[in-house]
Amino acid sequence: MKLPHWSLIALGGWLLLSPWILGYASVNLALWNSITVGALVVLAAFWSVSPPGNA
Repeated sequence: MKLPHWSLIALGGWLLLSPWILGYASVNLALWNSITVGALVVLAAFWSVSPPGNA
């Protein structure tokens, strides 16, 4: 069941890099939106993959 989590990490990474790959890095609002949402997706996916702590 870990495949969907790793695919979310890949899609979040794509979202982080897409402004430069697709050439819209000069559009400030779209650039920061892609960076912010991509980082949140990657962080949430890593959080869901990580094992639970010793609480």
